[in-house]
Amino acid sequence: ILRRAGKSVQALKPCFMMGPMAVAQYLEPGAMQFDMVVIDEASQLTPEEAIGAFGRAKQVIVVGDPKQLPPTNFFNRMSTTDDGDMDEDSAISTIAGQESILDVCRGLMPERMLQLHYRSRHESLIAFSNVNFYDGKLVIFPSPFPRSKRLGLQYHHIKNGVYQNKQNQPEAMRVVDAIINHMRCYPDDSLGVCTLNMFQRDLIEELLEKRIKAFPECDTYRAKWEEEGWPFFIKNLENVQGDERDVIFISTTFGKAPGTNVVRQNFGPISRPTGWRRLNVLFTRARKSVHLYTSMEAEDIPVDQTTPEGTKALRGYLEYARSGVIANVTETDREPDSDFEVAVANVLRGKGFSVRPQLGVAGYFIDLAVKHPVRPGEYIAAIECDGASYHSGAAVRDRDRIRGP
Repeated sequence: ILRRAGKSVQALKPCFMMGPMAVAQYLEPGAMQFDMVVIDEASQLTPEEAIGAFGRAKQVIVVGDPKQLPPTNFFNRMSTTDDGDMDEDSAISTIAGQESILDVCRGLMPERMLQLHYRSRHESLIAFSNVNFYDGKLVIFPSPFPRSKRLGLQYHHIKNGVYQNKQNQPEAMRVVDAIINHMRCYPDDSLGVCTLNMFQRDLIEELLEKRIKAFPECDTYRAKWEEEGWPFFIKNLENVQGDERDVIFISTTFGKAPGTNVVRQNFGPISRPTGWRRLNVLFTRARKSVHLYTSMEAEDIPVDQTTPEGTKALRGYLEYARSGVIANVTETDREPDSDFEVAVANVLRGKGFSVRPQLGVAGYFIDLAVKHPVRPGEYIAAIECDGASYHSGAAVRDRDRIRGP
């Protein structure tokens, strides 16, 4: 039809919405021309996929977020492990070194950043991403209401969570309970559930289908939001970009293995170079509230200079959800300020403690930080010494005498 009567169809329907494969399949080169093509979610589109649409238009507008997901080969690469299970890390890995059409166009076209953030109805939903990923450039409108169970970011710690066979059953059961409660008590708020891997997604789906049969009002809830165009979903991290709902439940999935007291420091794609982009997508899906269900605490994830940015972001978000404070604590390469600090650190190390000099928090540095002997992501003491800026002052002797006995 488009080949034989394309101009007539275009006169009736001047705006076409198509994916790149549909453009190549249905719009014969040279047969139809458009005044403008708009490429949306351009960060996930490779140049070779986009070039066909470019050739069929006089003008191009490329829309995307370089802080969100890059192109992935989710559907092209499905490998298996030795025991026959699908290797998720391979299946959803980012195409190595692959540029998106957004990356290409940013260097060739005039660029404009959209600064008004419209989705979040409470500032706590976007504050972490604004500080950590957008350099504080987003314009965020404060909510007239305080944070509550139905508005803003909520933290739920599952103390008995166990990560086994890439799933966390106690955490999944807690999320399923929350889903059913939401559907029964808050039918006017749409809902989506996100997990950090596909195995946890499948587990939650399985548990929910078993439980939900006893609650007919849940079927009413799902039918209502399906009809309104905002259906209930359960998705893993890779598939949630572009979605939004009133309420988002996040299952962080990872936790301590059975019989251990530590969390394995491998968070799949999150620990890869672009893992922080995945988390940025995840953290910004909700309009009204995010409920974070986690078997981990921030202290379960130790960070240092070699820690991937995605892992640091996960730890930071756990701390922010728990405390409401965005902290950027980093171990630095700064040397101790004085020989006295070196001497104190040596004494502590001689007693078996791990000591880090010049621990940084937003430009402020604690001279010596003593790590917890069992939980490496936690500190048990902060020691301040009189540094160079103190003992070089003109009135140091007077200050010391006044505050003395």
